Amino acid sequence: MIYEIMSIIPPKFSDSEIEGVVTTIEGIYTAAGAEVKKSTNLGKIKLAYPIDKVRFGTYILTYAEVPQEKVAKIDQDLRLSEDVLRHIIIVRPEGIPATVFKMTSYQPPLNAEGRRAGERDDAPRTRSERPAEAAVAEKAKLTTAELNDKLDQILDSDILKNI
Repeated sequence: MIYEIMSIIPPKFSDSEIEGVVTTIEGIYTAAGAEVKKSTNLGKIKLAYPIDKVRFGTYILTYAEVPQEKVAKIDQDLRLSEDVLRHIIIVRPEGIPATVFKMTSYQPPLNAEGRRAGERDDAPRTRSERPAEAAVAEKAKLTTAELNDKLDQILDSDILKNI
């Protein structure tokens, strides 16, 4: 029978160490007599609530063919594993889906350059990209003499005379 196993790996492992952890988890499956059909790294995602003071986790989605009597052994081994923060095992009677899963708060793993895929460069903005407020502020620059005159007007105004 095909089972869908979602595992959350804690953030103590870097993106380069995740593949080793996935191999360890798949070793748990094969040791229990399961055959891993498909494994997908869904990326690092913020958890809905903190688990043991952990706010992020890397989600691994695995499809495995497991004899029904071995599921309890896999569940116990995943509970005892330090490499897995949480997991869930679900029966897939219709088999492995052909669709590609997309998480909403997905953070892709780091590439070889240490950047995330789709991450934009932090190049300085050009004048046309600046917000309208910044453009207005540039036009309203005052000289020192003009600033002193305005301060004198404020200090001599009726507001300070009533104090």
